[in-house]
Amino acid sequence: MDKIVLKENLFVTPLGTIKCGIAGTEGYAALNGEASYEHGQSQTIGTHSHRIELVTFKRKLPLYNGESVADTMGWLWRIEKISSQFNPVELYCQLTDYDKNVEFGFSAGEHLDSVEVNDNEWVLHIGVEDGEIIQYRASQNDGMPIRFENTFGFSNSPHQQQREGFLTPIPDLNEGEHIHLHYITAFDRKNRESVNTWLAVDIFKRDIENWIGIW
Repeated sequence: MDKIVLKENLFVTPLGTIKCGIAGTEGYAALNGEASYEHGQSQTIGTHSHRIELVTFKRKLPLYNGESVADTMGWLWRIEKISSQFNPVELYCQLTDYDKNVEFGFSAGEHLDSVEVNDNEWVLHIGVEDGEIIQYRASQNDGMPIRFENTFGFSNSPHQQQREGFLTPIPDLNEGEHIHLHYITAFDRKNRESVNTWLAVDIFKRDIENWIGIW
């Protein structure tokens, strides 16, 4: 069965439009609430099997090295299984509506996987935490159930890297379990002497939550 978009957020950049959303097989999602954090906006939707909070936020600028970027956008997904029904959902964050002269690549860091997009003028990164740090979070029961500690790791991430971004099938959760995952993107004018957009998407979940004001 094809998945149906339950919630989607758009971010327009000079290189195209980034679509970040969640899709599922149920075809039902109701808006249950909206809230504001210190540095983020939240919407909560409910399906028959999941409670899904999407927090959108901007990256704190300037970065720790004093550099900045033209703009950023982040999406923190906090998903709770609220029934025993099996209704698979998946997250995605991908660049769409791009020109044919846009080039794609893949770059990684110590705890980062990212897609790089550029043309003659602009560069953009879409970043996620890699499998190794998600494995560590599972070991701490930190937004990833501890039973997934041996599922993810250095060579096994929940995020599937694609040409235009990432697709993330959510594992089948037990009722009451939570998963917290994020995507973050940044773009700026191309500068061969700077990796500022790459640095802007290299951030841990805990640092994002602290910046947003989630305690």
